[in-house]
Amino acid sequence: MERTRKKRHIIIKTLLITCTVILSIFSAIHHVNIVNGLVNYNHNVTAWESHNHSGIIYDQGEFEDLKYGFGNISANACGAISVYNILTLENKNPYFPDIIREFDFGGENLFGIAGTKPTRIITLLKKHGFTVSSTFNKRKFKEYAQKNKYAIYLYVGSEGGQIFGHYQLMYNFDGEKFDTINITGQYTYEEIVDIPNLFFSMMIGVNI
Repeated sequence: MERTRKKRHIIIKTLLITCTVILSIFSAIHHVNIVNGLVNYNHNVTAWESHNHSGIIYDQGEFEDLKYGFGNISANACGAISVYNILTLENKNPYFPDIIREFDFGGENLFGIAGTKPTRIITLLKKHGFTVSSTFNKRKFKEYAQKNKYAIYLYVGSEGGQIFGHYQLMYNFDGEKFDTINITGQYTYEEIVDIPNLFFSMMIGVNI
């Protein structure tokens, strides 16, 4: 009986310590995100103004000097740019450093080095008044792309030992092709999604 009690006490104590450690780690990560987000914001305001840019961002590679998490806009911010571009297309006049700050505060994977969380994209678009849905069912991707006002195609793959991924914004389906931004042009659905070596993909549908 005494041994059983001791074992219970040890198990309970271990669980409490484990929970405390986990909560401390999450708290530390959140603190790092907030501090880094504020530092990035101050930098990005100055950098953004130096570009004297307004309107759609067609190529994230032009903004390498803006920070995103512990990385930069050019390498990691395609998801955040998709949100900014949708807001711009809807004449909501977004301020790009504000959008980045929203993601810096907790919407990034591995502090932005591995890009943006799709859940954060969905949450932020809903916050701005959009109706948003998503699917992992590839058989529904084409329908999503064609029937929603905007679609964001997220894909992640691997080639030559290197991980790659992108959020591709598409809209204005004309019966044959879509307009696309940040990989900008006009492409058929098949041209957009026919990417080899993918191991993850999803489609986000966005409506007013």
